Amino acid sequence: MELRWRNSGAVLESTRLTPPPRIPPVDIETYVPISITVVRRSSGWPGLFLQERRGSSGSVNYPGGLRQHLLYWFLKPLRQEVITPTGTRAVQYAAGESRFTPAGTPVAFRWTGDVHLFMVGFQPWFFERVAAELGVPAGLPVAINNAKLPARHSAAGLVRALVAELEDGAGASLVAEGIGRAIAVRLLREFRKLPNVRPSDAAPPAAVLRAVALMRRRLTDPLTLGEIAAAAGLSPFHFARQFKAATGHPPHEYLVRLRVDRAQELLRRHGGRWTTAAIAQESGFSDQSHLARHFRRVLGVTPGEFLGS
Repeated sequence: MELRWRNSGAVLESTRLTPPPRIPPVDIETYVPISITVVRRSSGWPGLFLQERRGSSGSVNYPGGLRQHLLYWFLKPLRQEVITPTGTRAVQYAAGESRFTPAGTPVAFRWTGDVHLFMVGFQPWFFERVAAELGVPAGLPVAINNAKLPARHSAAGLVRALVAELEDGAGASLVAEGIGRAIAVRLLREFRKLPNVRPSDAAPPAAVLRAVALMRRRLTDPLTLGEIAAAAGLSPFHFARQFKAATGHPPHEYLVRLRVDRAQELLRRHGGRWTTAAIAQESGFSDQSHLARHFRRVLGVTPGEFLGS
C-alpha cells in the first residue's frame, strides 16, 4: 500500500494485482524533509530523542510508516492535511497543541505555513515497556493521527520540561528517561483505557522487603525459592503468593528483572569497554546468550540494540 499525491489532493491507492515492494519504516531521528531547514538534536538518551525543527510549507510521505512513535508539539500555528489508510483530514493546530503519530502505519502529511515545533520520539521498545508495566497493549489506532492534544494537556507540560534538558546538563539522560516515561503514560491514558488499579493502603510486608534485600545482595548467586522464602520467614507457597501480591511478579521473574536492570546499568557505564559475557557474569546471568534472551524478553531489544539506541 502506498500513499500518493495528486493535483486534486492526497489519496490512498492500493493494488491487488502486483503487491508493491515492502518499504522499510523511516528512521525519523535521522530523516529530515527538504522543507525543514533547521534541526536541533538531543543525544545520549536511550530509547528517546528530542528535536527542534524549523522550516516552511512542504510535504512528507511515509508509505512504510515510522520506526519511532512521535509526539509533535507545535510552537507556531500550522495547517496540515493528514493522510492515512482511513482517509484524508485537514487539521489546524494552534500554538501549544500536539499530535501523536504511532510507528509502523502508512501516513503522509502536507502542511502550509512556517514550521516551528519540537518532536519527541520513542523507540518502540521504550514505549512498549511502559505499556507493559501499565498492563495494556502498546499498539495504537491509526485514527489518532487526526487527534489534537490541547495546549493544556499534561504531555505538553512534560515536553517543556524535556526541552530544558536539551543542553545535556549533568544527569540529563536520567532526567530525560523519567520525563519520557511520564509522557508515554500520559499518551497511553489519552488513547488507551488504562486499568483502574486501587493504590495499596500499606507498604509491602516486611517479609517481601527482606526477600528483595536478599536478591539484591546476592544478585549474581543462584537462588532457589526455598532460600528466598527462608529469608522472608515464610513457607515457599505462602511466600510466593505474598510476594506476587506485593510486587506484581513471581519471585523468580522479579529476580530476573533485577538482573536485567543491573545489566542496563553496566551497559551504560561500560558497554564500550566490557564484553557482553563480562556484563552477563556481573549481572547474574550464566552466559551472554542467557542475558540476551531475558534482556530482549523484558525490554524488547538485545543488549547490542540497547547500546545503539
